[in-house]
Amino acid sequence: MAELVVAANLAGSVASRNAPKLWDYLVQNRKLRAELKHDISYIRSESLMISAAIQQDGDRPPWSSNPVHKVWITMVRDLAYDIEDCIDRFTHRVTLKPDVSWIVKKFHRMKTRSARNKFAAAIRRLRKKSEDASKLRTSYSTSEYGGGSSTLESETPSDDTDTSVAAVGMDVPHDELMELIRETPQGQQPMELKVISLVGFGGIGKTLLTKHVYNTTESEYKARAWVCAAEKGSRDVLKEILWQLGMHSTISSSSGSAGNPCRLSNNMLCASLRECLGTKRFLIVIDDMRRDFWVDIKDAFPVVPGVNSRVIVTTATQTIAIKSSCRDGHVYIMRTLAEQHSKQLFFEKASLVYPPTVRDTELSSEVIRKCDGLPLALITTARLLHGDHRRRQWADLGNNLGSHLETHHMLANMKRVLVRSYTNLSKQDIKICLLYLGIYPSGRPIRRGSLIRRWSAEGFITAEPKRSALEVAVASFNELVDKSIIQPIDASGNGSAEVKTCKPHSIMLEFILHRSMSENFVTLLYDKDPPPGSKIRWISLQHKTDARSKMDPKDLSLVRSLTIFGEAHNSMLDFSKYKLIRVLDLEECDEHLGDKHLKEICSNMSLLRYLSLRGATRVTVIPKQIKKLQLLETLDLRGTSIEILTIEVMELPYLIHLFGKFKLQQDVGSRRMSKLQTWLSERSKLETLAGFVVDNNSQGFTQIMEHMKHLTKVKIWCEFTAHDSSNSRHLSKSIKGFIQSGTDLNKAHSLSLNTNDEWCPDLLDFSLEKDYSYYLSSLKLQGNTICSQLPLFVTMLGGLTKLCLSFLGDHKLSGNILDALSRVRGLEYLKLIATQLDKLGIRQGHALRSLRHLCVVAEVATELEIQEGALPRLEFLRLLCKDINGFSRTIQSLPRLKEVALPDAVSDETKQEWKGAKKNHPRRPKLLFVETKPMGSESAAEIIPAETTTDTTVEEVDVEREPAAAATDTTLSVTTLPNVTTKETEASPAAIATDTTADEVDVKSAPAENFESPVPSPTDAISTVQVDGGQHDDEQGKYFANTKDVKYFAKKHGLSVQVTDRMNKGSSKEEMEGMAGLEGQQMEDATKNQGLRNKQRLRTRLSSLVAIGVFRQRSRQGMLVP
Repeated sequence: MAELVVAANLAGSVASRNAPKLWDYLVQNRKLRAELKHDISYIRSESLMISAAIQQDGDRPPWSSNPVHKVWITMVRDLAYDIEDCIDRFTHRVTLKPDVSWIVKKFHRMKTRSARNKFAAAIRRLRKKSEDASKLRTSYSTSEYGGGSSTLESETPSDDTDTSVAAVGMDVPHDELMELIRETPQGQQPMELKVISLVGFGGIGKTLLTKHVYNTTESEYKARAWVCAAEKGSRDVLKEILWQLGMHSTISSSSGSAGNPCRLSNNMLCASLRECLGTKRFLIVIDDMRRDFWVDIKDAFPVVPGVNSRVIVTTATQTIAIKSSCRDGHVYIMRTLAEQHSKQLFFEKASLVYPPTVRDTELSSEVIRKCDGLPLALITTARLLHGDHRRRQWADLGNNLGSHLETHHMLANMKRVLVRSYTNLSKQDIKICLLYLGIYPSGRPIRRGSLIRRWSAEGFITAEPKRSALEVAVASFNELVDKSIIQPIDASGNGSAEVKTCKPHSIMLEFILHRSMSENFVTLLYDKDPPPGSKIRWISLQHKTDARSKMDPKDLSLVRSLTIFGEAHNSMLDFSKYKLIRVLDLEECDEHLGDKHLKEICSNMSLLRYLSLRGATRVTVIPKQIKKLQLLETLDLRGTSIEILTIEVMELPYLIHLFGKFKLQQDVGSRRMSKLQTWLSERSKLETLAGFVVDNNSQGFTQIMEHMKHLTKVKIWCEFTAHDSSNSRHLSKSIKGFIQSGTDLNKAHSLSLNTNDEWCPDLLDFSLEKDYSYYLSSLKLQGNTICSQLPLFVTMLGGLTKLCLSFLGDHKLSGNILDALSRVRGLEYLKLIATQLDKLGIRQGHALRSLRHLCVVAEVATELEIQEGALPRLEFLRLLCKDINGFSRTIQSLPRLKEVALPDAVSDETKQEWKGAKKNHPRRPKLLFVETKPMGSESAAEIIPAETTTDTTVEEVDVEREPAAAATDTTLSVTTLPNVTTKETEASPAAIATDTTADEVDVKSAPAENFESPVPSPTDAISTVQVDGGQHDDEQGKYFANTKDVKYFAKKHGLSVQVTDRMNKGSSKEEMEGMAGLEGQQMEDATKNQGLRNKQRLRTRLSSLVAIGVFRQRSRQGMLVP
């Protein structure tokens, strides 16, 4: 049945998109619409009916054993894909811009006559195919749409784990939960009524843990009841509690009868339960609450002074847990089992010896990893392997766990949990978004920002009347987090409403991946070639063995998404064959990509909407062909060697998100710049620009920034090497204009500013016209001067909720900075980063009463004091300092504290001190010890682009962050880096900050034209040589054929650093002169244009190095040595 649910959702999703898409296309082609009027009308109506029928059945899947319907679903899905392929294939070929002359229209119509005829024939074939599918459905089906009933929920037990199992690894959670139940804060009276909510993914052990606690406290409460809520509503839960408390007569009267239809209302049931409980001390457990009805039953539980009763709620939905425990309660987030406890539980249930032998450990490692610490998954898989010691069987289960979940009855309990999590999602689109996670490898962190941008580019998310597609995508992501289906894994996500990185539970990923692959939604090649004629549309290459998998070029024509997480066969990198592709993510294919690949992508992928080349250091130039990507929405070039952004990129009509580190193309000319400004004002949709560089010689972006009306995220690096008042004024005007444009509360702006000692003091020396009218929601300032002298405009930001101050160098952070923040009354998030923390005190007069999250990062901490009542709303405290002895007393003055995060490297004595302070706190906050790295190194807990030289813990104003569902955040990030020079050449800080160097470039890359750059042109350095293929007649040629990188070549064969330096520095001219005698004008032309083009020229180049004395050759082995 689960496979039918997934298949139906896939078919319905595509069918629902086709009808409006087809109609919108034909509205623009009047004559074509007239010619195909009846065919189009039929297909449009059929698509709508198919989508409606499947959606209706998807809400209540009835066909648990209907093979006819399964075949029909497959046919409908393929038909829907074919319709969408047809539309996409012809749209870009026959569509014309609306503002062209009638002559151009006539010429275009004559030119596209053949394409329109082919489209008409394709539409008629699709109609015939649709009619055949309908006839087959009618001929062989014995039931109508919506027939049957679901057996999924009736088969689902209330317990999500086997409660008869010994609670392996539950000792610590058991003690923590018992403390929450029995706690009496020091110096306070017992809490009268407390609601404790346990929240976590299905199968994590919520019911098991609660059952143990419930049995342990049997003698402590006069009234007790355990109710499995599952699919029950509020009335059913109340009646069940009354029944267990012995109120049978009340239950009978509440149900009514044929002669007496009167039924007790919800309020009357609450009153009856309240009266029944009276002054008794009670413990009520509401297990597996799936519906949000706490507000309807909360009045049923009386609050009696001096009587500390308890209500325990278990749920997989975080919002239900929060609402249930919102007043005088506690939300307990369940944790998966540690690796040691996972092994112990698994081996005990598999009847194997624990500790395990080396052989058993090897056999079980993959299965245990995929169970991901979920007790139910560990128990069911262990029972499946009970007594079976065959190596092949264990390996098969580890490699094909998703398939076994579908077919083996021993895994039925786990399967029901997974299917329920999937089917309980509110909308069909969210279910498709969940299936899409199969693209990512198991255990891999997924960046939230890139994921929702990919969803949008794939067409899974559509805009709503009052919400943009981006806001809908954010809401879909938040629902997956709320349902505990995907786990936040970034260290900063605990105290923020926004999750930055996440991952699905491994067992859930196995389930959705198997279903996605079975329904041809996601294709993983592994090390096998797909069968010829496969209709592959979404490809993910996740393993090194995938490099052996090659594709038939004909099969690539239908691919809509290609994601590579490593190596790939050359056939996969033939980008001229992808005709319908929308998403291309080559983030981890950096070693194989060069300028020729980007040019090929731009020349052939006219339907592309998402392109990521992140980390491809050999990509150096944006080709002019990029103007062909008229539908591109996201362009991610972070970590590449591209430093100059061409005008063609800024003129892409649908571009929304642009990532990288660029300077705008210079020498554009005033007329061209004026046209660009006009175009940006009228047609640009750019929201994210992260980011661009401003220095003494480059100010292009400051001239166009004010013309981007939809701009919401900006990141700027200021790399001034000396005071420049002219450029500083332009930038200051742009920043001020950006802030003042944020007058819409639903589109609050954010600003991130990083300065060095060379910044101009008057850069931010401005004030705003009206206080508290600008919705700058997030601000990050980095640099000693700018942070110690907080700009005046900061205190005028009435909508500021997030602030991050990062001090560079040896600056001491003191309480003076807080005095300057006294007027920022709405601040909810504050992060302070410095080398040394010097007597930081937070007093009541600092007006930080709205602060919910405080993070302090320092190498050395002297003193931290928080006065009583200074931070009444603080919930999350992160003190990432080396020495925090004696600081624990500060949390006693924080009445709403929920979580404290400390460095894991602190001493055991300090940990015990904080654990004691936690126990004495009224709310018993969660205490976390997180791994940290020295400032300036990349944080292990967070995934942040390595494009700044600053501490990677500065993440709050992150261009990866997307707006909350109710608002569209805007990020402006301005970064000023120190001037960096070397002895030989003066390198741009851009190249250093992005970890790209001038000695690792593709000699086939063309240098950027019409601009001046402080970095030598890539073609002026001899470094990387790419080989396209070909044959050589002699041994030396064969040896050279395997040489791709000269630096690597030298390292492999023991060449000195001086040799490689000589190859990469200013000796290019001398080397070129040495080559001139061998290649003459041919080599000179190649250097000016696109470098060397084949192996023959590579051999010539290496031969010239021998000629000038850089290498000498060993004749026998064909090797080069210095």
